[in-house]
Amino acid sequence: MIKNFFLPVVLLIITCSARAQEAKDIAGGYFLEAVKDVKSGFQLSPNYTFKFFFTQNGIDRYGSGRWELDKNTIVFTGRLKPARSYKLLSARRVGDNFVTIQFTDDNPAIIKNIECILFTARGRQKLFTNADGVVRFNKFEVDSIQVRSSLFPDHPFTYICTNKIQNSFEFSFERSVYEVFFDNFVLLYANNMLVGPHPLLKGNQFRFVKLDE
Repeated sequence: MIKNFFLPVVLLIITCSARAQEAKDIAGGYFLEAVKDVKSGFQLSPNYTFKFFFTQNGIDRYGSGRWELDKNTIVFTGRLKPARSYKLLSARRVGDNFVTIQFTDDNPAIIKNIECILFTARGRQKLFTNADGVVRFNKFEVDSIQVRSSLFPDHPFTYICTNKIQNSFEFSFERSVYEVFFDNFVLLYANNMLVGPHPLLKGNQFRFVKLDE
């Protein structure tokens, strides 16, 4: 009876010890290799938490959560992504012949070159914001506005216009737009490298190389 009780306990202790050593061996900093003008990487901790960073064009982004080893892959999971990363500041009717969309932020670098697609009964139009964060379309009744920033491609946004007389819209960014969210994001783990897609860049063959400590 005593043997039957202690054997599973011993096996559990051995398994936990092996997993703890495994996590300790994998833990460390993994940095993106061979991508010009981009700094990015993961910091994996032995307690199965991680931090992610990404810097491009002077914009710093971040993420965090938990990681787990599944055979020869690392799976990253973080907190739930908020429903919206943009905030409507105003929507009103203006007596001109345009539909005006404006973005406001303390950082002027993030309000320019935002892709705005205007959906109307006559079809769709696509333009990009100027250096002041403003774009103007020919005036039609607006059904919806679709927004996508090249700096935050993982945070697309669609605004549904319920008042058809409105033709001037002002938006700002929520702080969550800087955060990168992970939902079962998978990278191959081999030879002190993480290989696979990048959370923000196009492509599937990026390499994050572990820094020697």
